[in-house]
Amino acid sequence: MDSVKRVAVITGAASGIGLALTKACLGRNMHVVMADNAVTDLCDQVELLSSQYEAEVLGVVTDVTKPASLKHLAKETFARFERIDWLFNNAGISGHLAPLWELTNEHMRKVMDVNLHGVIHGIQAFLPFMFKQQHRSHIINMASLYGLCSGSQMTAYAMSKHALVALSESLYFDLQRLDKPVDVSVACPSFVNTKLLTHSAPLHNSSLHSMLNDLIGRSRPAEDIVEHMVREVEKNNFYILPDREVKDYCQQRNDAIVNQTPPHHHSLEKIISSLSKRATALDYA
Repeated sequence: MDSVKRVAVITGAASGIGLALTKACLGRNMHVVMADNAVTDLCDQVELLSSQYEAEVLGVVTDVTKPASLKHLAKETFARFERIDWLFNNAGISGHLAPLWELTNEHMRKVMDVNLHGVIHGIQAFLPFMFKQQHRSHIINMASLYGLCSGSQMTAYAMSKHALVALSESLYFDLQRLDKPVDVSVACPSFVNTKLLTHSAPLHNSSLHSMLNDLIGRSRPAEDIVEHMVREVEKNNFYILPDREVKDYCQQRNDAIVNQTPPHHHSLEKIISSLSKRATALDYA
């Protein structure tokens, strides 16, 4: 093994943004550790990518909701490569599309377990190894535009992504204060053409789920988002905003806070509200 070749670890790597990140890192001649709980998809992608790239691809079945699983991932990574350069905490789910009062505690907990606690488990498992390295490494947490603003039908998802932005900022300050050799970024993309809704079946027999799924299917390709993300990581930028409109959403939200006005109805919320009304009309027709 080339001892100076960089190593990337990616959770949720078997599909969507995670798979696009895997290909982007392999294209930069980095070894990649693909972590996912979709065993068949993971094995298939490891076999396929191993035949297409010169860098090594290691697949590790991982459940990010279990701390022991992330500790196993970290140990497997260092046993094979003896280093880690980039850790992408990417695994996530959308949760059910519904108002807060229709969600159970279990619905909320499932989203938080994957989107927030999964990242916490990953950071806690890898940091002890990262602190011992002689070179700098980088943690990249996958938030969302919903980490910078909120919207209807997305309570649990927005909560988890807001928390992830706050986690990333606090982690940044602690690492800086103690002069640790680890950098941090948090990515906040808008909708991306992925299977985000795949693991969250509709809570009710509603047309909204299929409408939003269609909207996501017509969004930007994951490859476009990832190329922007990787370039920003290479520049060591903390906030990664691949979509111009997300900056507008963020500015509008900040203006509402400073001016003490009600939350701003950004353009995406207008789209979701419109789709919700259309879905309700269809479901009760």
